[in-house]
Order: sequence, then structure tokens, then C-alpha cells
Amino acid sequence: MGSVTKATLGGSIHRIREFELEKVNLADEFDILQIVGEGWFGKILLVEHKATDTEMVLKALPKPYTALRDFYREFHYGLHLSAHKNVISTYDVAFETPGFYVFSQEYAPLGDLTSNVSETGIGELHSKRVAKQLAAALEHLHNRDLVHRDVKLDNILVFKSDFSRIKLCDFGETRRTGAVVLRRNEWLPYAPPEVLEIPNDKNYKADTSHDVWQFGIVIFVCLTGCLPWQKAAADDPRYVRYLSWHSSAMPIKRQPKLFKLISSKAQRLFKKFLEPRVDRRPAGLAEVYRFLEDRWMSKGGADKNNASTAQDDGLCPSMYSFHSSPEEKNKLLFTLTQYGIETTVDRSAKKDRIRQWIQASVIEEEVDEQETNGGGEVIKVTAAAPIGEGPSGRTAVFESKTKRRERRPLPTKNKDEVYTPPVDPRIPLDQQRIKKENLANGIIPILKTAVNGSVTDEVNGNSKAKKRAI
Repeated sequence: MGSVTKATLGGSIHRIREFELEKVNLADEFDILQIVGEGWFGKILLVEHKATDTEMVLKALPKPYTALRDFYREFHYGLHLSAHKNVISTYDVAFETPGFYVFSQEYAPLGDLTSNVSETGIGELHSKRVAKQLAAALEHLHNRDLVHRDVKLDNILVFKSDFSRIKLCDFGETRRTGAVVLRRNEWLPYAPPEVLEIPNDKNYKADTSHDVWQFGIVIFVCLTGCLPWQKAAADDPRYVRYLSWHSSAMPIKRQPKLFKLISSKAQRLFKKFLEPRVDRRPAGLAEVYRFLEDRWMSKGGADKNNASTAQDDGLCPSMYSFHSSPEEKNKLLFTLTQYGIETTVDRSAKKDRIRQWIQASVIEEEVDEQETNGGGEVIKVTAAAPIGEGPSGRTAVFESKTKRRERRPLPTKNKDEVYTPPVDPRIPLDQQRIKKENLANGIIPILKTAVNGSVTDEVNGNSKAKKRAI
């Protein structure tokens, strides 16, 4: 297994040293346990080193899309910055395979913020925890004259479910403050306006104020569950509305909908970090600590931030930017991303959301035989399937109110009597109930596959097809 000598870490952090990479056959040295992520950027692999039985993560960067000097830079910065508790640990292991440049990092068992932020955010307490730790990590870089340049949900890893331990990762775009860089692959929702004004393939200077802007976007998403806009440009109506509110002498009357969810003090915080004029935007994040004791959500903001409010008029743009396409699409994705065009979603997260939606929609119908009135019956409707682990580690359960429904008469055996069909003849009688004991045990063996809008449920070996809109 390739190893880097201690000499690699010597000298200035800005002096990136090159060394000869050992050529390694990945299959001979490691057992691949899981592909954590993949895309045009490469692959993230959870592996076990055969010789030492040590688990680690390997970041493999494809040679066709990665210049060797860029690999050295990312690995070098990762090693030097690892000492901070809120920066991902990079190990002194680097090598190459026939198709990849590879180095090793620690594993984040809970994934990144993208997979942990729900449609309503992560709450005020957890957002403050993320803000405090992320600010500390970025200050660690800024104090060393470095600009991360790619602060987003995907690059913040979660190590504890209560967000008391998060770490900044991915230093592929990190540059020295003031370095001349080429505008190419900034993801639009996080890019500051002064960068978006620069044409593609043109140069600009890296500045810490860019990280401050991206920090503001990340914390806003954590707090509300939504991106404030698709891009900070004049052709985005949400950003134009924000500009009008930001500069208005009467800001209360012009508040954008999402900013109404947060308190006036938190609004002042975001106005500082999301200052459109770069010369007035703070170059650092020291001010965030002054706001940690203040209320960030407005009174009733958590109740307002629901589907009816956040989803109206497409208020919440997609915040998923994780590349998960197959290899044959990597070249196209690479080209598109060079121009800031995001085309993929985290398919694993998408499947989880579909599964959670289906589980939350399972209906338990319990018939109370003692309460009847004129052929009617009282039916208790409960959606009791777990929808996943939240930040508190608990399983969420939804329960609706009791509803009264008309009894569906059973067919009579007396052929002289007139048979009254069910209320909805499309639903067979044997499918009108799901036994309570199956739900109560919490072990409903339901296979849920979305095929052309049809959901197939197999309960205790009985296949039942139910049409549902997904």
C-alpha cells in the first residue's frame, strides 16, 4: 500500500510537494465493502485493508479528468488541514491504479448534510451547531490564507445524529487567497453574484468572502430546508425579490416568503453574509458567534415552514447536487458541470424518499363492531409505518384522526335478495382491510416498487397492486 513520507508534510502549507506514487492493484490490497459515492469526480469507496484489517475510505480520482498537480494539491491541503476537529482527516496514504489517483480519508457513517436535511430543515438548535462548527473549520482555512471555494451541503459530513460533530471535506477547489482561478464548475445556487458575473473560462481572484456567501446559503438551507434562489443573478425572480428587500427602506413590506420564517436578528445575520456587494460583505465569519444566543426562527416559523408554504409556486428549488450517474455519462456530466449545469440527483436518497412516502401512506383500517349507526361504522385510520431516523434518532410515526365511513355491505347468499355492490366496486373486499396485528408488530414485509406510477405491495406473500400517484 502506497505511503507518503513525513517529508511531504514539511515546510509551508502553500508549498505543494510532488512525489512518486506507488502503483497498486486495488483488488490485491483491499476488499471493497461499499461504494459510498460515484460520479464524474471519481469514486468514494469504503474498503478494508487486507493486511491490517483496517477500514478506511478511498477517494479515487479518474486520471482522464484529473491533472496530477490537482491531485497533489487536494491531497496536500487535506493532510495539512486535518489537525482541526471540524475538518475531515486525510491519512498519509496515496497511490495510483491504472485508471485512478487515490488517497485515503476517514469514513463519515451518517453521510453528508444533503442526505440529512429534510424539506423543513434540521431545526434551529441543529442549525446553530452546524453554523458554529462550519465557521470554525472555515476560519481554520482562512487563517492559513486558503479559500475553500466549494462550501455546500455535499461537502459537510455528519458524524453524529444530533449534529454535534460535523466536518468539512473536499479540498479539490481550495486555493490560496488572491490566487487567480478559472471560472468553470461553480454550482449555481451557491455561487456569489460577483463570480456569476464572470463569463465561463475567464479568470478571477479567490477571496474568503466567497466562502462567507456559501456559508450563508448552507445555514439558510439547514434552517428552512430550502434554497433561497436558484442563482444570484438578475434573471432569477427570487434573487431579484431578495435584492429589493435587502435595499428597501421598509423591509417588512417586501420580505421574501422564506425570509419571513426567520427572526429579525437572524435576518440581519443573513443580510451580512449574503451581502450582494462584495466590498461590503465580511471577509470572515467571526460575527456568527454573536448571533448564536439569539432566536433564529420567527415565532410560529416552524409551523409555517410546511409543505403548503414552502412548496407554493415552486418556492423550494432542489438542493441535491450529488453526482450519481453511471460511468458512460461521466464525460457528459463533466462537461456540463464545467459550465455550472447540475443535471443529477442522489438516486439513493431519492429511493429512500419514495420508500418513506410509501411507508407513511400505509393505512391501517380498524373496524369497531360495537359502534354502528344506520349501517355505518367507525373506522380508525392510522398510518403507522416508520419513515426513517430523524436527527434525534427516533422513528417518526404519523396518525390521522378517526373517520366515519359508510359500511360496505357483503354479498348475500339469499338469491331472492337484491345484492348491493360495494361503495367503490373497483376495490375488492379482501383488499379493504390490512390486519392490525401486522402493523402493530412493525414487521410489515412490503415490497414497494414504483413502476409507471404503480406501487406493488406484498403483504404476507399476497401480492396486491395499488395505483398511487408518486
